[in-house]
Amino acid sequence: MINLRKYLPWAAGVFLVLVFVLVFLVMQSRVTEAQNLLEASYQKGFFNLLEQVNNLNLLLSKSMVTSSNQQRIVTFLSIWHQAESARDSIASLPLGDRDLTYTQKYFAQMGDFAYSLAKKALNGMEIKKEDWDKIQKFRDTTQDLNKKLRELQDDVAQGRINWEGKRFALGIGKNLTAGMADKFLKLDQKLKEEAPSITYDGPFSDHVENIVPKGLTGPLINSDEAIKIAGSFIDNPQNIKYDISLYGTAKGNIPAYSLSFSKPGQNSPAIIIDVSQKGGHVVWFLNTRDIGSSKLTVQDAVNKSRLFLEKRGFKDFEATGSLTEDGTCVITFAKKQKDVIIYPDFIKVEVALDNGEVVGFDAMGYYTNHMERVIPAPKLSKEDVLKRINSRLSVKRIRKVIIPDPSLKEKFCYEVDAKLGADRYFIYINALDGTEEQILKVVETEKGTMTM
Repeated sequence: MINLRKYLPWAAGVFLVLVFVLVFLVMQSRVTEAQNLLEASYQKGFFNLLEQVNNLNLLLSKSMVTSSNQQRIVTFLSIWHQAESARDSIASLPLGDRDLTYTQKYFAQMGDFAYSLAKKALNGMEIKKEDWDKIQKFRDTTQDLNKKLRELQDDVAQGRINWEGKRFALGIGKNLTAGMADKFLKLDQKLKEEAPSITYDGPFSDHVENIVPKGLTGPLINSDEAIKIAGSFIDNPQNIKYDISLYGTAKGNIPAYSLSFSKPGQNSPAIIIDVSQKGGHVVWFLNTRDIGSSKLTVQDAVNKSRLFLEKRGFKDFEATGSLTEDGTCVITFAKKQKDVIIYPDFIKVEVALDNGEVVGFDAMGYYTNHMERVIPAPKLSKEDVLKRINSRLSVKRIRKVIIPDPSLKEKFCYEVDAKLGADRYFIYINALDGTEEQILKVVETEKGTMTM
C-alpha cells in the first residue's frame, strides 16, 4: 500500500509553485494589458497632434484666399480651436522631463492671434497687411512642422519607436539613434529659432512676455546702497538688529539685489527682500517668522497696512480686496489718480494678525505698470451706464477705474458693483464708447472676497 503521507509535502510544494506561476502569469498579463493601453493612448495623442497640425496647415492656407468675411470668421475660429487642441495633445504625450515650452507657446500664439482676427472681422474692422504677413509666417512655419511630424510618423507606424513609463523610449529599430522625446525637443528648439515673433492684442503676444517696467525711477545703485534701503524699509517694531547680507541677484523684468536678514547668532534668514538695481526700490519682501494666534480684525490690518504704505511714500491708494489665511491678512491696494482707481498699479501688503506687524510686501505690479496717466473725460455719464446694463441688476455703486485687458492695454471704464439676487458682479463698461469690456463674479468666502 502506497504511503500518501510521504508524498504530501512534495505535492503541496508543487501546488504552491503552480499557484505562484498562475498568479505571475495573471499579473504579467495585466501589466502587458496596461502597457498596451498606455501605448495606445500615447499613439492616439501623437496621431491627434499630427491631424491637428495638418488641419492648421490647411486652415491657415484657406484663410489667406477667402474673400468672404463670414468665411474668414469661421476659419479663424477653427484655427483657434485646432491650436488649443494641439496644445492638449502635446500635454498628453509622455515627454518625461522634457519641456516643449516653445511648441506650446507657438500654438498658443497662433490660436490667440487667429481669435483676435476673428473678433476684428466680426466687428467689421479691416484686417491689415501686417496681419496677413503674420498669418503667412504662421503658415510657412506650420507647413515645415507638419513635414517634420510626418517623418516621425513613419517611425511610429512601423513600430520602431515605443512609448514607455511616461517617457519616450527606443524600440527595437537598429537605425534609430535618438528617442522620440529628443526628436520633439529638437523640433521645439527649431521653433524657438524660426517661429515668428508676434506682437498683437492678446495675452500670448511677445510684447506681453517681454514687458519693460514703467515705474522704476532713479540711477543704478550698488549692493551697499541696497542694504541701507532694505534696512530702513521693513517693518521692525521690536527694533531687532539684523545682519543684512547679499545672497544673489534677481533677473527678469526687474533686475534686483536679493538680500537676507538674519538675527544675531542665527544662520537661517528671518527676512528675504529684493531691491531693484535701478532706483533702489523695494520690489518685495517676506518675513518668515512664526505667526501666533489672531488678535486683530481685517479692518485693523487694513489700517496698519495703509499707514505702512503712507510712511514709505505710497499715498493715494485704495484698498480693493483682502484675503485672510494662516494668521495673516493680505490686502491689495490700487493707486488712485484723482477719482479714478488704477487697477494695474497694485501693491499687496501682508499683515500678521497676532501683533499687526507687516510681514510681507509685493510691489511688482506697481513698478511694472505705474506711470502718470493722461485720463480723458468720460463720454458717458453714470446715468448712461445705468441704461446700458441689464435692468434686472440691482446697482450698489458705480466708480471710474482703469483696467488691463489680456494684451495689457488699459481701458478707461465705469466699474458697476451690482447684484442679481444673491449673486454679486463687477461689470466694466468702457467710459468712452460704452463697450461692455468685462464681467467678474464676486465670490465671498470665509477668507475674503475673490473675483472670477
